[in-house]
This record gives sequence, C-alpha cells and structure tokens, in this order.
Amino acid sequence: MKRITVNALVDIGCLITFIPTLVTGLILYFYLPEGGFRSGWVTYLGMTRNQWLTIHDYVSFMFAALLIVHLLLHWKFFRNIGWYLKPGENRESDIPE
Repeated sequence: MKRITVNALVDIGCLITFIPTLVTGLILYFYLPEGGFRSGWVTYLGMTRNQWLTIHDYVSFMFAALLIVHLLLHWKFFRNIGWYLKPGENRESDIPE
C-alpha cells in the first residue's frame, strides 16, 4: 500500500474516532457530571454515566493509538522541523533525509 494511502486512512481514522470522543466527553461534562446531586443510575439517551464513560475511554484509546501512528508516519517532518522553518529560498530539492 502506498504511503499516501496509509496516511489518508490513518487521518480518516483519527477524525472518525475524534468525533465520538468529543461527543461522549461533552455528554459526560454537561449532562452526566460526576458527583453532586446525581446518582450513578441517572441516564442520558438510555445509557448510564458508566456506560458513556466506557465508550469514551475505548474510543479515546483508539484515537490515541491512531494519533501515535500519525506522528510516526510524519517523523521525518518532525525530525527536520527546524530546517523547514528556516527563512530563506525555496529549496525543495535540498530536503534532508
């Protein structure tokens, strides 16, 4: 598989896992906050806080794993970021390996 295809799949996977992480995090924060007057059995959309938290945790771990793969795929850029940020002429052919 070509590197650009792998990059695209990893990026799409990051987006797909980020959205439920964000949504479940917002539900946990605004609708099912920890402590206070709410008991452990209060539900939102038919699911308890613990069920939402479990979904949030698993999807967040998948997102983190894909993010690590994303960073590894772009390691050459991060290793040479100082060179890319140097002011000067455009030296596309002089990109360090």
